[in-house]
Amino acid sequence: MKYQKQALVGLFGMGLIASPWLSKLPAQFNTYNTATTIQQSEELERIKAEERAATSQKINELGVSPSFKKLRMQNYLDISKRNPRPNTTGYLEDELVFVYDSTGRCIGRIEERQWKWKYRFKGACNDSPLYSDAGN
Repeated sequence: MKYQKQALVGLFGMGLIASPWLSKLPAQFNTYNTATTIQQSEELERIKAEERAATSQKINELGVSPSFKKLRMQNYLDISKRNPRPNTTGYLEDELVFVYDSTGRCIGRIEERQWKWKYRFKGACNDSPLYSDAGN
């Protein structure tokens, strides 16, 4: 009982000394959680890239060409003055692929390895399905 006041003052002083360190703990927890989340997302992206590379390598080994029914032109808006001219070399003779601009509007089709633009070939977009990201 004789030294109780002095002990309490000492503990209070130690608490004041440790308070800046203790006040930074919540921010450090947030930083750690953010770093962990970023590390996990980077790991997931790395795994996805490895799987894509393995799939691409397997497709090349087998000589199978993937078939797509829809093609979306990035950074192109549908205007009649600029023909996008997509590359048609990777498509088969009997393949029919509808081509869409970046907003999802039909701009033409690739048929028999020929680009048929809707402003040159009337009816090029007839019977074109609606573009959706999931249906690609």
